[in-house]
Amino acid sequence: MNLRQIEIFLSVVEHGGFSAAARGSLLTQSTISQHIAALEQELGVQLLERSRNGVLLTEPGRLLQRHARRLMGEFKATEAAFRRMCGLE
Repeated sequence: MNLRQIEIFLSVVEHGGFSAAARGSLLTQSTISQHIAALEQELGVQLLERSRNGVLLTEPGRLLQRHARRLMGEFKATEAAFRRMCGLE
């Protein structure tokens, strides 16, 4: 699991599907799908239920979403702190 996969997972959830996440992140739908598939394979669980109407979070997906939001918040806060420290803000 890496930060990019987490970021893409959250994008899929927030956009409600793979295609919308691809448009929002300037990646292809195939690339988005590959990242999610790799994440699910590594974790050994299905994170999203796919349908014609978009995606729904599974129970493991909801767990990951909660942790991923906190993780991304901390990551962004850390970046901001370093920018301030270095006088880049």
